[in-house]
Amino acid sequence: MDGPLENHLRFLRKASTEQMPHSGRGLFDHLLGTRRLLAEWGARPVLCDAGLFHSVYSTEYYEQKAIPLTMRDEVAQLIGDEAESLVWLFCMMRRETLNQNLHRDKDLSVQHRSTGKWIPITRVQFQDLITMTFANCLEAFPRCSWHVRRGIRRGLRRYWTAATQPAQNALDRIDVRWWEVWK
Repeated sequence: MDGPLENHLRFLRKASTEQMPHSGRGLFDHLLGTRRLLAEWGARPVLCDAGLFHSVYSTEYYEQKAIPLTMRDEVAQLIGDEAESLVWLFCMMRRETLNQNLHRDKDLSVQHRSTGKWIPITRVQFQDLITMTFANCLEAFPRCSWHVRRGIRRGLRRYWTAATQPAQNALDRIDVRWWEVWK
């Protein structure tokens, strides 16, 4: 492991992410697995760093906070402003509002899940949020119940056209094994 990654992992361990349950294992392992998928898909380093921290402030579906929002500056110092901004967006957005950008060329935005305010996003941020969504869901997929797996496949299918080729390929691999949905 390189020095920066070791520092990131040390920070996450200090935040007790190893003891926080997530999809049948600890949050730490899920975060690391999400980063691993992004790296395998050839994602740029900023997105890999965001993937490693993607749910530390809690999300719409994962309510446990490993790191309070008051520590955003510290996280930004560790992983950089762009990566931290993606983490914050991923944690704060209402997931369903990401869909509304699928066929837009401009004026992209997501809705803050607590305040209801609309947050403008760039095309790059939209693409990164889609890619992070795929990595987050597909990392947990094997440990989910058949009902949840069916929902994951259905949910990710809606983003198919906006997904990167590696993310599409990863979804195809689980689609081919449709019989496993019933396990």
